[in-house]
Amino acid sequence: MQEELTELIGLCLWDVFSDNHDVIAADGRAVDIGSFRGAGAFLDEHVTRDQDRWREGDYMRFYMGTVWLARRADLTPVYAMIFRRLRAVGADWVYRFPQVFLTEFEPHDSDDGAPASYSVSESAVAELEAQKRRAETARFRAELEEANAAAREEAMDREPPATVRAYRQVFGREPRGWPPA
Repeated sequence: MQEELTELIGLCLWDVFSDNHDVIAADGRAVDIGSFRGAGAFLDEHVTRDQDRWREGDYMRFYMGTVWLARRADLTPVYAMIFRRLRAVGADWVYRFPQVFLTEFEPHDSDDGAPASYSVSESAVAELEAQKRRAETARFRAELEEANAAAREEAMDREPPATVRAYRQVFGREPRGWPPA
């Protein structure tokens, strides 16, 4: 039972400290426990410390926080406990609405600098392909922004996430970043 509770708190900590949200220390610095996987590893290391190492090194259990169990129970009380402790040390929290982004990796130029290998027709074809790729990327980015805007709009018609409800309960106000703009 204690192991399950410890793991649940670790998952909720991931939701507060990771998931693109920001915890701000009393001195204004962002508290960073790592990227998505890095935060999972950080939590695994600290949660299993001074224990019988029942799952040491299994950082993936914290990766993505409560995404797989949040609908099974109201986790607001757990988040409220975390926010009470953050408030007690003068920390704050900034909510970030989840969005899907596109990362584009440019193809590597294999130009070895040899002028004899230059071909006007190959260069023209490569430029046309690059223009097509840029147009497709711009279209896909626009579609993603439209989908993100629709998700933000839909979120306003639902109850706020448990993290936001817990923050409001503890701090008496909405967190920065809520409602999503």
